[in-house]
Amino acid sequence: GLYNGALDDAAYVATIIQLAEMRGGRGFRRPVVFAAVTGEEKGLLGSYWLADHPTPNAPLPVAVLNLDQLRPLYPLTILTTLAVDDTSLGQTAREIASEMGIEVRPDMEPERNLLRRTDHWPFMQKGVPGISFIFGFDPGTPAEEAYRQWYRTRYHTPLDDMTTPIDRKAAGDFNRFYRTLVQRVAAADSRPTWTPGSPLAPR
Repeated sequence: GLYNGALDDAAYVATIIQLAEMRGGRGFRRPVVFAAVTGEEKGLLGSYWLADHPTPNAPLPVAVLNLDQLRPLYPLTILTTLAVDDTSLGQTAREIASEMGIEVRPDMEPERNLLRRTDHWPFMQKGVPGISFIFGFDPGTPAEEAYRQWYRTRYHTPLDDMTTPIDRKAAGDFNRFYRTLVQRVAAADSRPTWTPGSPLAPR
């Protein structure tokens, strides 16, 4: 069957296209590279290739702000953030989220190993601070049920399509968060740094 991929990951390819279009040709203080890579499910093939083949116009970045199937199925009040405590990107994310009334939390399911299964990871292995996001929830709530139900019925199936009951306001809220994050990181005087003592920090 055809795996439509509406939330995994067309929605967030659209987010970065929209962000680029909104700039109207105006650059950021730091160069920003928009990349949509392939082969994640085959072992992060596209992101490993990109990390291994920097060019003069796209050298190894100072940060990777990764997007991957966030699932805006309910209001955005909690934002699970991978590697939130490992680099200064986590503090920047917390500051922006706080301004929006969103609580940032670390990965509540580390046993799923999501940190190493998505496209920031090849860059983090090269010492580049990275961050990624998932809509969070409190256990035992309707939000958790919506999250689990999507995985049971739509994840990697033809039903990952536009019949998904997307919370449009939540999707818009996240996109505003992400645009602000990109702008703030790109405009900062200094590059993101690793948290001292992080087990992920380059040695």
